[in-house]
Amino acid sequence: MRRLSRCVGLSAALALAGSAVTGCGGGAEAEGKPGGKAPSASVPAAGSAAPSPAPVTEKPAPPAKMLPGAARTVRPEIAPANGEKVGVGQPISLVFKQQKVSRELRAGIEGRLKVSTSPQVPGAWHWNETKGDTRVHFRPEKFWPAGTKVTLDARLAGVQLAGGTAASGDRTVSFTIGDSMVSTVDLKARKMTVVRNGETLRTIPVSGGDESKGFGTREGIKTILAKEGRVVMDSLSIGIPRNHPDGFYGSYDYSMRETVSGEYVHAAPDNAESFGKENVSHGCIGMSTADAKWLYGLSLKGDVVRVTGSTKPKPMDRFGNGYGDWNLSWQEWLEGSALGIRTGA
Repeated sequence: MRRLSRCVGLSAALALAGSAVTGCGGGAEAEGKPGGKAPSASVPAAGSAAPSPAPVTEKPAPPAKMLPGAARTVRPEIAPANGEKVGVGQPISLVFKQQKVSRELRAGIEGRLKVSTSPQVPGAWHWNETKGDTRVHFRPEKFWPAGTKVTLDARLAGVQLAGGTAASGDRTVSFTIGDSMVSTVDLKARKMTVVRNGETLRTIPVSGGDESKGFGTREGIKTILAKEGRVVMDSLSIGIPRNHPDGFYGSYDYSMRETVSGEYVHAAPDNAESFGKENVSHGCIGMSTADAKWLYGLSLKGDVVRVTGSTKPKPMDRFGNGYGDWNLSWQEWLEGSALGIRTGA
């Protein structure tokens, strides 16, 4: 069966990555438009997980502008959650829902977002606006080193965001980076190579999106947004009747979401004849139940899925449809920051 998907009950964490939920592979617009070019050479290759070796110094932050007694306050949504263990591709995400943040105030705001890491890993913030939301994400130049302990001290209470609006509440969030899991999907070869801590564990026959029908899997670097287990997949979620030749309805196990619009890695036993041979889905990466169960058991939210080999590339959305942060080169990332590199000290 060719299929798209939707989740029944989207977690709060997914709301940080984007808002609209559609079918697998997506017929609907995501919040952010896909990037117009492939990732540059500075984007980490599969297995990369090391900070920049060059010593860095921080640009001093100007004082944040305070707005006591603001007429409106906005509490930013933060991911990951305090105490979580996440994969090496997980950025720190703050989302100011339906709120623009004045550009001239961003340097002061960044100065109130202190990231401390052990071992020390330099990184930088990057600002993006999509559909009325303002996002500011933090990531290193390359994937986080496995085992890194990260703390965000967000001292934003009373900090002005725009005219008449301030942030509410100081927050401290600590989380840990788990093992390095980087799975590379080659759509041309129809296989997924799973690398953990630099060691290739398994090569899995898969089936990706059917590009001949415009349902190609988004290419580039993504992260696992959530492990959702059994997911109801319904073609009505993208406007395809269930009785249409491309229609479907059913439950699929060991499903891990990659995009808000509905791309998953999941068990697809009804496509068994296509694994390793042809791409027949509407954008999801399907595999045998045994392989999906094995991968699900090893995986964390924030693990990296890197998709290559498309004949009709549909780049991963950089923002608003999940975490496409790693599809920006380091130079592009720094261009979206008000203060540049922060040392992580």
